[in-house]
Amino acid sequence: MGPNQGQGVPADPDNDGLMWDINAYNVSVPIGGSFNSTVPGWGNGVLQAVVTGLVTSEINASSVAPSLPNDLAASRLQKTLANSTLQDVTNLVQADGSLSLQFPADEEGIEYNLFAIYLVREHERTAADPSTLEGPQTPAQDFVHNGSWTVDHFSVLGAQTMTNFWETYLLVNGTKELLMEVGNYGWEDSVEINPYVYWTRDLPEAFNAKFGYAINKWLPLLFHQNQRWFGAPSEPVWWITDEPDAGNSHIADYRATLTDLYGEYLGALNSWAEQYLDVQYSAQISYNLAMDMQQNIPVVDAPECESLDFSDDIDAYRQYTGPAHLAGKRIVSSECGAVSNEAFQQTLTELMWHVKRSIAGGINQFVFHGYPYSGDYGNTTWPSFATFNYSYSEMHGRHQPAWDYYSDPLNFTARLSYIFQSGVPKVDLAFYQYFTTYPGHRGSNYMLPDLANSGYAYEYISPKNFDLPEAYVKDGVLAPDYQAFKAMIVRANDSLTVEGTTKLAAFANAGLPIIFSGGTPSYLASFNQSGATYVNQTIQTITNLPNVHIVPYEGLAQSIASIGIVPRAKFNVTTSQLYTSWRRDDENNNDYIFVYNDAAGRSLGEGSTAATIEFESVGIPYEYNAWTGEQSQLLNFTQTSNTTSVYFQLAGNQSTIVAFHGATNTTSTQSFQHLQSASPQILGISSNSSSSLALKIGSETETASGSPSILLSNGSIQSLPSTSASPFTLHNWTLLAEHWDPPTNLSDISTVAVKSNTTHLLPDLVSWQSIPGLQNVSGRGYYSTTFTWPAESNSSNSSSPLGALIDFGPAIHTLRATLNGYALPPLDPTHATADISSFLVDGTNELQAVVSTTLVNVLRPIWGQLRTSGVAPAVGVPGPEEYGLVGKVTVIPYETINVQLS
Repeated sequence: MGPNQGQGVPADPDNDGLMWDINAYNVSVPIGGSFNSTVPGWGNGVLQAVVTGLVTSEINASSVAPSLPNDLAASRLQKTLANSTLQDVTNLVQADGSLSLQFPADEEGIEYNLFAIYLVREHERTAADPSTLEGPQTPAQDFVHNGSWTVDHFSVLGAQTMTNFWETYLLVNGTKELLMEVGNYGWEDSVEINPYVYWTRDLPEAFNAKFGYAINKWLPLLFHQNQRWFGAPSEPVWWITDEPDAGNSHIADYRATLTDLYGEYLGALNSWAEQYLDVQYSAQISYNLAMDMQQNIPVVDAPECESLDFSDDIDAYRQYTGPAHLAGKRIVSSECGAVSNEAFQQTLTELMWHVKRSIAGGINQFVFHGYPYSGDYGNTTWPSFATFNYSYSEMHGRHQPAWDYYSDPLNFTARLSYIFQSGVPKVDLAFYQYFTTYPGHRGSNYMLPDLANSGYAYEYISPKNFDLPEAYVKDGVLAPDYQAFKAMIVRANDSLTVEGTTKLAAFANAGLPIIFSGGTPSYLASFNQSGATYVNQTIQTITNLPNVHIVPYEGLAQSIASIGIVPRAKFNVTTSQLYTSWRRDDENNNDYIFVYNDAAGRSLGEGSTAATIEFESVGIPYEYNAWTGEQSQLLNFTQTSNTTSVYFQLAGNQSTIVAFHGATNTTSTQSFQHLQSASPQILGISSNSSSSLALKIGSETETASGSPSILLSNGSIQSLPSTSASPFTLHNWTLLAEHWDPPTNLSDISTVAVKSNTTHLLPDLVSWQSIPGLQNVSGRGYYSTTFTWPAESNSSNSSSPLGALIDFGPAIHTLRATLNGYALPPLDPTHATADISSFLVDGTNELQAVVSTTLVNVLRPIWGQLRTSGVAPAVGVPGPEEYGLVGKVTVIPYETINVQLS
């Protein structure tokens, strides 16, 4: 909606729709003393309030207490004001700013303080004006050419300031009509503004209307933790009160008001996009800000978060997707892939890790970060303009050696998005969550692994989300047409609201299981004594219902299971971390489940797991390969009247999609014969007809010994012949390394790279860091080797057809391969395997593989010469990366045995 992050547009500096702020000045007065002077700060804005209060204590502190939940800790001098002495004396200030006050002498404390708070226009730039830019600039003749100001994000007027500029200056001369033809979203990035206190001119009136008391007396409390958590003005003194909650109830009321006003701003932009341009609206909502993020997520058409600020944390994503799903949003988007200190270092394997964790958290659309301008640019060196001065990944584009191979991971992402934008999500559990602030870089809220280890999927919803139309209970299920939550979890340290508690009681009385974890909550996050009594009485009343349970904090998964609530995808894994994400497509009568084995923090190739997952669905089970687009009917599973169990072996960070066609959770639709279990030597199963299966049988290994056998769905066991064909590793590789070097003139960005080749003979595969001459080389590697088929050691007396798989192991970045000139299908880089049987010839077979690298290794020697708009990299020289094929490449022969099922 504007330059930079979309926070504003060019405007007259006196426009009332620009960003507002309040500034505070204070002086101390001795107990029993007087003040007879001009209030401090007079003339520095419009006087908002003058407040006095007795300071009773002061300490140096650094802990997060006594803050509201989810606030951040900071080192500060913490001063306590006596609540009973706080007074709003604004009406005593004279027209010239003078004030005369006599303070009591009979109070015990340190001193009195007089605060003067002023309303100011912050005049924060979102795009610089010509006078502040370096180099020759044309002086601005009017505000249109004088940079952009941040608009007021807490009023409809702020939104209108943006839309008025668009309508008057941009959407003219046919631009509007063209944009309507191709546009999909209006969009604003995360709100990263830097006031002293998030504010808008009409906030005091809105506060009073919402809570029935004036905010003026409590303004001194707002000058900590109510500004952007990073890059904000330092506030070394925190003012609190001697109330039981240190005055936090007033801060909570301020934040609740702010949240409402931000919602009005978002709503105005969303309506304008829909009505004026016939497009949708998307925004990154509320994180970084002192307000309830979850309340406003449903306001826009396509809420967006980001992998960076959500720390790739699946639990954190669920805090964002819960409200969006409850509101029926088909799209929950992510600005995906930004990582600190990773410019020109990010592999596509890593980028897909970001995608998979996002899908597991309920995200289903991806906007990759980022694509910089790739042509010549002033005061900028090869390889391209680098946003944030090389601080964040990634600079995708034609200068990347992998650019020609991006289609494989992008197609993978597109297929995931397509499936998980279908239907509606189904989620086992809802966590109640009310935070009045969401500082940046979100992390997990529920920290224990037991729910995930047992297969429970969960999301978070705020009490304000209870007002959504779909937030109702039917047959003991919350939101039956969307997530269909089986229970709601409320924790003892949760903050309550009056309206949310009323709804919670209604859910409980309608039969929804409510689980109080660690005890019942009692804190009302609002200044409302009668409300505090009400919420505590209401909570205690519903604990008498048979569907309401108070359980220990530890062992939550066990407690939930003990009351008969089971996950839709049930498993028991403790050595690794499996996640599932479920979509129900009623239109096609299908269930889709994303199954992901997360290996965060593990080295390449580590973290594999095996598990049986019991799905709460029956129908014809399929496995979807998002890398190739292939749909394969699963032929090895067990099924009851309402569940299907499937055994999985997944490499670290590997994922798959399970689909149930004609799915239901009540009556089995299976009538064909299939396997219920198979020995490990069986490498693959396919259907020849309704009466026979083709089994790929490999040789014995350390983990797969003895004769292979299968258990059929009719209960019969069949023993199968063994094969003597053994796997073999490929050696004696030729590597042609294509070097991508910088041009002699580093300002020549139009040149993709200066390319040259070197050849290397490799008895075995090793990293480029171990190959002389390739340590500081980036580019592409073309590998080739040959092998004889069938190998002499694989001579078989069997008449069964002999085929083979190839296993490259995990890939570092990109990998494509051909055998005898035939391209292998796209390879999953977490475990790059393919069936090569149709490409094999008797005798000599030639295998070729091409890998690409990032650019970091070639940039390391010239790191100090790199510039973006004349600015050197903001980070130090990065370390070297491993490149190339680095594991064993193995050919795994198998024999095909046809098994009759009758």
